[in-house]
Amino acid sequence: MKVFYESDTKAENGRSGSPTLSDEAAKIRVTPPGVEGPGVTPEELFAVGYASCFEHSLKMVSGHKEYPLNAVEVRAEGNVIEKDEGGFVLDIDLHLEFSGLTREQAEDVIHTAHTLCPYSNAICGNVDVRVFTKLNS
Repeated sequence: MKVFYESDTKAENGRSGSPTLSDEAAKIRVTPPGVEGPGVTPEELFAVGYASCFEHSLKMVSGHKEYPLNAVEVRAEGNVIEKDEGGFVLDIDLHLEFSGLTREQAEDVIHTAHTLCPYSNAICGNVDVRVFTKLNS
């Protein structure tokens, strides 16, 4: 395997901090879940990253298979679940909306995108992912 892309971040002060990217492309303020005020939670950042990456994978797969994808929208809802035995886990709902694909094409694209997307590969077997699909004509 070879490195395709590398990122570098630095976190300070945990869930109440201001992590930085090595290239300073964005300033982020992190807050714990349920706290009012400006900032995003690490779980929201995960959901944004997953939705963005998965959408890109869907588009790549559709193009490769020459499916007539007109548009796709991905919305991710991330949840933090408290385990009965202690500790926490993540789960995520992916809401996918396609224009231009049949149900069979959409299912094929989703299945293949999961094998391509780095987020899907990283969390496979560790995070419950539920997929909800809507087709538009």
